[in-house]
Amino acid sequence: MGSGRSGGRFIAFLVLFLSISLAAWGAPGLYIVEMEGAPALKRASEEFRQARGARAARAERGWGKYAAAVWAEQESRRWRLESRGAKVLAGVQLAANALIVEIDEDHAESLAAIPGVKKVRPAREFQMLMDTALPLHRIREAWELIGGENRAGEGVKIAIIDSGVEATHPAFRAGDLKAPEGYPRTGSARDEANTSGKVIVARSYVDLLRNKFDPDVSARDHVGHGTAAAMIAAGVPHEGPMGWVSGVAPRAWIGNYKVFGTPGFNSSTTEAALLKAIDDAIADEMDILNLSLGSDIAERLEDDILVQAVEAAAEAGILVVVAAGNNGPDWTTISSPATAPSALSVGASTNSRTFGFSVGFEGRDSFLAVPGSGAPPAEPVTAAVADVRPLDESGLACNPLPQGSLSGKIALILRGECTFQVKLTNAKNAGAAAALVQAREEAPDPITMAVGTADLPAMMISYGNGQQVREWLAGGEPLIATMNFRYGKVPQKAGRLADFSARGPGVDLSIKPELTATGTDMWIATQTLDPGGAMWSSDGYTLVDGTSFSAPLTAGAAAVVKSARPALDAAGVRSALVNTAMAMPEDAAAWIQKNGAGLLDVEAAVQTRLVASKAALSFGATPDGKKPEPQILQVKQTGDEPETYWIYIQHRRGPVIPSLSAEMVELQPGGEAEIRIEWPEEAPGAGTYEGYIVFEAASSGRTLRVPYWRAVTRNEPKSFAILRVLSSARRGATVRDALLFRVVDESGVPLRVEDFNIEPLDSGIATAIRDYDEFSPGLYGLTVQLGLAAGPNRFRIRAGNAEYLFTITGL
Repeated sequence: MGSGRSGGRFIAFLVLFLSISLAAWGAPGLYIVEMEGAPALKRASEEFRQARGARAARAERGWGKYAAAVWAEQESRRWRLESRGAKVLAGVQLAANALIVEIDEDHAESLAAIPGVKKVRPAREFQMLMDTALPLHRIREAWELIGGENRAGEGVKIAIIDSGVEATHPAFRAGDLKAPEGYPRTGSARDEANTSGKVIVARSYVDLLRNKFDPDVSARDHVGHGTAAAMIAAGVPHEGPMGWVSGVAPRAWIGNYKVFGTPGFNSSTTEAALLKAIDDAIADEMDILNLSLGSDIAERLEDDILVQAVEAAAEAGILVVVAAGNNGPDWTTISSPATAPSALSVGASTNSRTFGFSVGFEGRDSFLAVPGSGAPPAEPVTAAVADVRPLDESGLACNPLPQGSLSGKIALILRGECTFQVKLTNAKNAGAAAALVQAREEAPDPITMAVGTADLPAMMISYGNGQQVREWLAGGEPLIATMNFRYGKVPQKAGRLADFSARGPGVDLSIKPELTATGTDMWIATQTLDPGGAMWSSDGYTLVDGTSFSAPLTAGAAAVVKSARPALDAAGVRSALVNTAMAMPEDAAAWIQKNGAGLLDVEAAVQTRLVASKAALSFGATPDGKKPEPQILQVKQTGDEPETYWIYIQHRRGPVIPSLSAEMVELQPGGEAEIRIEWPEEAPGAGTYEGYIVFEAASSGRTLRVPYWRAVTRNEPKSFAILRVLSSARRGATVRDALLFRVVDESGVPLRVEDFNIEPLDSGIATAIRDYDEFSPGLYGLTVQLGLAAGPNRFRIRAGNAEYLFTITGL
């Protein structure tokens, strides 16, 4: 156990290197038994000629006999598992070679001794990673290129592995769309009613979740998350409460693979359900898989069976699109299975508008605002803005103001010291037409003001927006504002990285996410079945944020590209989407491990005739400037015409750049070229070295940008990456892994740390730090004991120059 002598309130901790029990992070009693021998898809790819691989086997349905062979091997060992107390619930043959079993934790380890068993692991739990997006990503322009929205996604099947799909929703009423031959497919007869010409598969995996008493085992959606994802990807154009809405690929078919159950019973899903759903989606010949879910604690790739299943699906020719996660803004927070090398991992960017109440400024921006608790005026209030500080040096308006001093003006007032009722009454008595209250710097977000008997129209704006208003006023020109008390659309800056969007690098130091797409303020379809669902709405529409919704937007874009360019394989579609991405706003300041290649541009993805073998190039992290291994990038001309491409580096960060083996290539239709990328012998300093390898078409000027990244590290802690922190617990309790974190350098590379300094700021104490690096690179867990009194328990943890302050409330 770590030890140290208290010096003041600081305690030095050595890290405990302990064997890891993952059962605490899994669904109780549910295990995945990996079997010896390759899964069916890998066996198929090995037997077919190397050039054809599993994709050809899938196209010819040639993997059926391999799946049967794997099943037979599994059946031959079933009795041994059952003799040790295991109940076999399901088998996975294509994406993995595994059996899903129920067994007491005390007996689970005994299964590993059975001949033919490779590994026994608890089934981890996974969480959901909870319009105007069309023009932001040039989707309508892409529709025009392919002959209109009625061609978008035609013939493509998208699997939505989520909470289910409300098949009767107006978003899926495509009356003229017919299911292809051999469909619909269901897991049971009860789900035939949950299919249509649009929703062609309905399967439920509720029996593989934690709670076996879920009241609805059908494929119906009780949450809304899956319905929303399906609408974004492939919903049909229709009129909703806030106007016209559509999915990205309205002609694509949807496969509904329900892995989340009824709220209050099964709000999370399990690795077992996900494995089986992926396996079935492969068997159902889906073209694209969308996974808007993840586990914040991503395992090492070689140990992550869900990552291996994603890789198997990719080998079978399926493009797997995965939400990067909502654990930002810290580095190295990409969730599993977005960490899979072949997954197209998608981060979230801001929409061009949000919804709420607003105050707009003539010739300038509009800001979100929160009205006070009083009755709102029937019409907007328009007037010049006047800062009260010339009248009251504090700016608080807590004392009477000169009569008539704010006549007909909108008073700008600081929050604090006195009640809102006093502030607004003083402003009204000075002749104000309305008031804008600016939030405090230490509490920067606006709130609903309790205005009491004051009847002056009033709104609160954020501290930052208030500072912007003051800057405008300082310019000396009149500032005219309109306060809108009706709920509606509010413009905002689009295409910026959302704060919550997870950042890279991946656990293998790959570039993640590869791409960003709109994931904030999306008004989309949801379920109307269950009022207990988090996204339920009686009218079937709701407002959402999250990389959960960036992913299906990208999946829909992939369907548009696939339908327009059917000869492209999954890797080609992935490259077309990633490597034609638009530059983010303020692109020169953007970080590749935050934004990937940039912002999704569907029009450019449809137009490109050049694709790359690797959508992104990571050279990893090297100590003290050691030269990384060179890499080979292959490009292929997929168009019908020859083309010449100029090749150059678009530098972003780092004092040196890599060299390219060629500055120009001439490609015939179907022609390929190899480019060698090599770094100089020595990098002069620690930090991030990144940019883009650009291929520019001589005839059209269109570009293909392949992002590259490397880190030079000197093991100097820069910051903490927080993966999970407990907000409250029973007072006096000892809480294991109350904080799960990594320590990273300036490039986001996880570091190994031998000791930490922990400062309890209240009555609680820290008792141990556990090293989980064997499970997830650079992962640590902090155990604390809370004080006996109710209230906050604050802790400050330090490692080198890195510091993090957090609070756990004792209840």
